[in-house]
Amino acid sequence: MKRKSYITDVEWEILAPIVEENCPYTRGPKVSLEQYRKILNSIFYINKTDVQWQYLPHDFPPYKTVNHHYLKFMEIGLFEKINNTSRKLARNKVKKYRQIIHIEAIL
Repeated sequence: MKRKSYITDVEWEILAPIVEENCPYTRGPKVSLEQYRKILNSIFYINKTDVQWQYLPHDFPPYKTVNHHYLKFMEIGLFEKINNTSRKLARNKVKKYRQIIHIEAIL
């Protein structure tokens, strides 16, 4: 079931390199990028719906796994890095738009 909180393919193209660069951790089993995507989908679902960890729907990874990764992501500042990257992309888009408007004003 596709939920509104799921990361789109376009969003994942932006997020995947950030996740890959900052994860995996030095301990524990290796986690694939697809598993990280599922974990992030779970975290975004919890954020959007305000559901408690233990009531996470069964089509997501186990809530203890999601919570473990959430705490690790907070520890390494992953969400801040994602936010910073998103902000930079948005600013670049605005700059390009302003340049187009400026060029059109000159013509």
